[in-house]
Amino acid sequence: MDPKAGKPLRIFNPLALWTDIALKSGTAMLEAAQAAVTRPNAPKVAVLRDADAPAPKSAPTKLSKSARKARKNASSRVRRRGR
Repeated sequence: MDPKAGKPLRIFNPLALWTDIALKSGTAMLEAAQAAVTRPNAPKVAVLRDADAPAPKSAPTKLSKSARKARKNASSRVRRRGR
């Protein structure tokens, strides 16, 4: 393994690659934590009174077995027509 003229021999080192990734991710986490600490105000959350809140939605009713079967058959008929 003769190095080419003017270029040093390079050897791949996975530990150096891993260390570089670990340091970059560590600095990113540190910068994010510092940004969160130095934020002047916490986000504000609105609280709706019961009178102003929208009415809760009711859960859809369950279909009977025959109604589910009819719906399934109707949708398969539509798919067959489209061919």
